[in-house]
Amino acid sequence: MAKLDVYLRSIRQLGAQGAVLTSGQAVTLRFPTGDRHATQITSHEQLVGLVREVAPPSAIEQLDKTRVVKFEIDAHGGRWAISVAPKPGIWHVAIDPLEVGAASSSAPRPSRTATSMASGDGPEMAIERGPYGPFGSSATTITTASGSILLDQLTAAARAAYASDIYLSAGATAFQRVGGELAATTDRAPIDGETLSRELGAVAPSAARTAWTERGLAVFAYGDGAGRVRVTLTRDHRGPGATLRLLPAEAPVLAGLGLAGVAEWLSERGLIAVAGPSGTGKTTTLAALVRALGEQRRRVITIEDPIEIVHVSAWISQRAVGEHVPSVGEGVAAAMREGADAIVIGAVQTTGDAAAMIDAVSGGHLVLTTLVAPRAGVAIERLIDRLAADQRDLARSLCADALLGTIGPVVTRSGRSFEVAGRGIVS
Repeated sequence: MAKLDVYLRSIRQLGAQGAVLTSGQAVTLRFPTGDRHATQITSHEQLVGLVREVAPPSAIEQLDKTRVVKFEIDAHGGRWAISVAPKPGIWHVAIDPLEVGAASSSAPRPSRTATSMASGDGPEMAIERGPYGPFGSSATTITTASGSILLDQLTAAARAAYASDIYLSAGATAFQRVGGELAATTDRAPIDGETLSRELGAVAPSAARTAWTERGLAVFAYGDGAGRVRVTLTRDHRGPGATLRLLPAEAPVLAGLGLAGVAEWLSERGLIAVAGPSGTGKTTTLAALVRALGEQRRRVITIEDPIEIVHVSAWISQRAVGEHVPSVGEGVAAAMREGADAIVIGAVQTTGDAAAMIDAVSGGHLVLTTLVAPRAGVAIERLIDRLAADQRDLARSLCADALLGTIGPVVTRSGRSFEVAGRGIVS
């Protein structure tokens, strides 16, 4: 039996959609609700050995030259695609099923207390679990959508209260933002730093955990069973902390938001900006516009950091910075070369992001983005201020001609409304 069979068998029996193996790191298992991590760590020597055991001679020749290779194998009752990115001392290996039967969709959902899931020779993978709560017996099966019962309980309660954000800080009770105002979750005790670190680590991908440890900041997104959650990991004088932004499972329709009138902008070329303060619903509003484009069978390429609301339309290609494209600028440049009907920049945060957006607009594309500003009316000036001084006059003139409109979500205790201004619409 090939050494790789252990991983293939575990992927099937854990119900994963694939796996990523990195030298010296825990195995990452891919599930529809987000990535999970196995307790096993694959050493560099083990990883090189199991790949070379199954790779065809042509692939081994390329690996010896430190070149990226892709090949397919028939193993463990299915066909699998293997992608290997070799670097000196560290390899990244992606395993993906190519046939429906290769990864069983009916396999059990991973549980927080999952132990060895497969039978047969060789060690099997077990899913990482956090220590929160009195769940000492590994025989007890407690299912969780994300891998953390504590976080699932917090996000479920917050969604029921129509909260937009959850704030977690070591030694304090959780706070949530409802209708733009903060309120403590009085039904829960303070969360100590060790528990908070372990629970957040249970849902964070390995890259985010490393960044959090080394730099004190990281951003990622995961699924909690009811939607997506964008997490900003932080550290302060108390210890570990995080902000959880709650997002819907799918993008709403424009008409459901009362924005049916802006659909006419989507058939033109120019700039659409969704602008406002943090926590007002810019991401959800942008996702509704993207969904409408997909329903119109327009080719849409989004550049996001991270991917937040997932679209199922085949017309929409979502690309995460750092995973699918190196940067916003390079992602936008590739989208322009591909002739996308619409280019979506999740957020303009740097001078490079702003310059890339202006390039796309000047190239005659439909461009959509979000901007953090106190109100939509000053958002474009905020955008132009991010550019180098010698680019601002040209950008200001371009935006004056190409701006299709701005959408400003406004959140109050009574709900969300929109300030819309643009061609054919002023409200």
